[in-house]
Amino acid sequence: MSSTSTRASASFAGEIETYVPPAKRGFWVQLAHGIGICVLPVLVALYVGATTFGGGTFIPWRPIMVDLGVYRQAGSVLLAGGNFYDLPGPLQFLYPPFAAVLAVPLALLPSTVVQIGWTAAGALALVAILHRFGLQGWLLSVASAVAVYVVEPIVQTLAFGQLGIFLVALVVLDLVPGPRVLPRRLLPEGVLTAIASAIKLTPAIFVLYLLIVRKYRAFWVAVIAGVVITLFSAAIVPAASYEFWTRLAHGDTGLGHSIIYYTNQSVMADIVRIFGLGTAPTIAGLGLSAVVALAGVWAATLWHRLGDVRLAVNLCGVAGLLASPVSWLHHFVWIVPLAMSLLERRPVGPRRLPTWFLALGWFFVGWVVVAPFIDLPNGADVEFQWSWSQHLLASITAVVGLALLVAAIMIARPRVLTIFARPAHKPIAPIP
Repeated sequence: MSSTSTRASASFAGEIETYVPPAKRGFWVQLAHGIGICVLPVLVALYVGATTFGGGTFIPWRPIMVDLGVYRQAGSVLLAGGNFYDLPGPLQFLYPPFAAVLAVPLALLPSTVVQIGWTAAGALALVAILHRFGLQGWLLSVASAVAVYVVEPIVQTLAFGQLGIFLVALVVLDLVPGPRVLPRRLLPEGVLTAIASAIKLTPAIFVLYLLIVRKYRAFWVAVIAGVVITLFSAAIVPAASYEFWTRLAHGDTGLGHSIIYYTNQSVMADIVRIFGLGTAPTIAGLGLSAVVALAGVWAATLWHRLGDVRLAVNLCGVAGLLASPVSWLHHFVWIVPLAMSLLERRPVGPRRLPTWFLALGWFFVGWVVVAPFIDLPNGADVEFQWSWSQHLLASITAVVGLALLVAAIMIARPRVLTIFARPAHKPIAPIP
């Protein structure tokens, strides 16, 4: 790659992280404008959340949000002094103790209020994600509504009453530069990432990212906040905290054979579906997952050094999905901000990326949006009897996702080496 193209990429990297604040408007005008933007995606989310699964209806309001029901049940059991890691029924609560503490208010409110509020909040979180990537006005409203209606991970997240949108929103609003509703941060960088990691462990990959890119202050804020939250949870539910962390230390995720289910699109899932649940496949799967996580952090670090923090965070998010032992389809909310990063890039001009890389990225996004693998035979461990073509279909998500991370490294590494090889060069500092 020529030094000219590298200089163009470097100069643009500094530009894309700079944003002009919107003109000040009166509070009530701004509030009315914001409500107008959010009405459409919230209404669509309520419809999708209530009607996606068979038997659910929008009018009258009768959704089938099974995961939200588990959260509420865990909150109720905690209030009663019971063990929320041993719930009655087939569905169990698998999140860290802090998530159960947060679930207590869900148990105190009426079911309908919780379902409507939770779904509306998910839609608002998606609006916040897209706004951080520069969408505004009617375009933000329409794009959010379309994503809610079309993007399968979003659809399933709302239908299950899952929390994946909130986790992505916490990380994006914490680490991604872009337009803000408020003029300044309310919390130090790293706090929201720590909260996301305390609710579910997968976002902890971003703590490693902060360390590697030398954002030491944000790293230590995230670590200290995470420790404080964990100790706070342990003080409230000491027995459950001990059970969760000791069980996790022994490698027990509580999922059992469900790790092989067809909608688990992680690297680990592909390995155990093909080779079984024995010790050797498990070790191989965990080893490969660790490699994928490190590759993702490396890719993110390179793009961070080039100044493109948005793409860096999205690559780290994709790596976290692929490296986690369990990444159900509804966990892949990260394809929404990834799509925004791809839209920001063009095959020509100073922002150019190779056309083949853009095609690979859009194929990954489109594949997850459409999710053809959801029609595969499933249930009763039938995944172990799949044909080679069925295994291939189920593994495309992980294979293409890994290819995207490797391609990102291949493109960014020469640019970084060229820029930092100049004696008079000052490293690019991303604007927070």
